[in-house]
Amino acid sequence: MLTEKQIQALKPRERDYVMSDGRTAKGEGVLVLKVRPSGTKEFYFQRHVAGKKKMAKLGTWPEMKLTIARDKCRNEKGVQASPGTFQDLLDLYVKKLETEEAASAGDVKWSLKHYVSDPFSDLVSKPASLIGPVQIRNIIVKMIDAGITTYCNRVRSQLHAAFQVGLEQEYNPRSYLDVQVRFGLVSNPVASVPVQDDWEQPGDRALSTEELATLWQLLPEHLSLVTSELLKFLIASGGQRPEQVLATERRHYLNDHLIIRNRKGKSGGKGIEGERSLHVVPFNKLMRQSLKVMDEVSESSAYPFMGKADGKSLHTQSLSRAVTKLYGRHTKKFNGPFTLRDIRRTCKTLMGVAGLDKEMKDRIQGHAFGDVGSKHYDRYTYFKEKKSGLQRWSVWLQKNVITATLTNK
Repeated sequence: MLTEKQIQALKPRERDYVMSDGRTAKGEGVLVLKVRPSGTKEFYFQRHVAGKKKMAKLGTWPEMKLTIARDKCRNEKGVQASPGTFQDLLDLYVKKLETEEAASAGDVKWSLKHYVSDPFSDLVSKPASLIGPVQIRNIIVKMIDAGITTYCNRVRSQLHAAFQVGLEQEYNPRSYLDVQVRFGLVSNPVASVPVQDDWEQPGDRALSTEELATLWQLLPEHLSLVTSELLKFLIASGGQRPEQVLATERRHYLNDHLIIRNRKGKSGGKGIEGERSLHVVPFNKLMRQSLKVMDEVSESSAYPFMGKADGKSLHTQSLSRAVTKLYGRHTKKFNGPFTLRDIRRTCKTLMGVAGLDKEMKDRIQGHAFGDVGSKHYDRYTYFKEKKSGLQRWSVWLQKNVITATLTNK
């Protein structure tokens, strides 16, 4: 690729000659610098049409800097770009997740709208092929400027996955002829934007029994009814993933168990009952109590833990913010900060205190078992074992968390 220093060093010759700013995909066009015998140096956008070379002048160096010439070249490419916009690409990715019934579909749809489509409405209307690392960087910069840390990496990951879906659609020979919207992508612009590794430290925070009792005591009075009962349900169920519980419709809450569609993308989920499988969670007494409260609010809502929007469940981000704010208002009652993600770890830890072994804790939480026998041959649901384990967990919570809470009031 050209540099300002290289351009300055180029000497005129007896005839015009050109220097390319680098190779691009066939038919996409390229930025070139033409050096005249007079010493004049001009930027052109060069492409081939019907086998003939076409050149459009962009400007003259040094009045036009190299970076500006590259931007103009990108705009020229946009004239020839495939019609698929950045928003079309985001919609395609969300639709893919929804079709696969991925538990993350709702969260991804919300975050891409909240952090990309709404604040960058002009950007998402442009062809996806014109989106480069600079535009992706600016999206993340805006989040960081708003004080958002770890979730920046989540949005970056979502954007990376969206462009990968677009690339796969572009180059998959089996489906190419059936594609309705083309994006003209040749690379993934998100790949050049680094992950903020220092915000990805593995968590190790688990609430003590006393802290969990304090949290349980605060729930009814300091959070909304839906949020309080959802947190109780997550704790009572042994720390199920909130995004999966919230994505599960009421029709999958049966008489004595909940069926979670344990999927995380095209390769399937990591559930213990096999890829793209169902994770069955038996009900215990405390889980039933929370569901009864929500039934009294509405027995006809599509989701037991409904959100403000009609026909929608409570959003995971709303739950996460509620937990963070709750701690912020009662910092002196806990041994340190905690987040929604720490609730699952807390349940895993305290279920051990309650006498459940590691295998049972993993099965209750729907963790993957990677051995060949479990992955490919074991189709037993372990329903009885999980039911017994969750009942034992419920009794322990009643004695050590809920009763202790009532005693301390």
